[in-house]
Amino acid sequence: MSSQACSSSVQSSAQDEDDWTAVTDPGERRKIQNRIAQRKFRDKVRQQRENNDRAAENQRQAAGTYRAPDPEDVDGGTESGLPWGSISLGHIIKTGRAKEQNSRETSLYAAASKAGGSSR
Repeated sequence: MSSQACSSSVQSSAQDEDDWTAVTDPGERRKIQNRIAQRKFRDKVRQQRENNDRAAENQRQAAGTYRAPDPEDVDGGTESGLPWGSISLGHIIKTGRAKEQNSRETSLYAAASKAGGSSR
């Protein structure tokens, strides 16, 4: 028997056990409903944990791929060839980092408000 066929037979037997519509005893009915709710909760927590682990691993791998230079690391001299000078790379890096930080804070705030949490 394949794993898919085995899991579907387990699911069908679990569904038969969890069919509380024909049960008339309120205590037994409540036990079945609680079992269903607990299973659903465990599945939800497991899925959430997997998503968090996956996101953390992705973030860890992404953090090691590229690091933008610090504004202080960039040569402060002006580029030759242009009579009026050139754009300051230090200024560009500072501005980019500020925008990135603002974007990150906005997305964290949005995620917290979507999840019903508080940003404070």
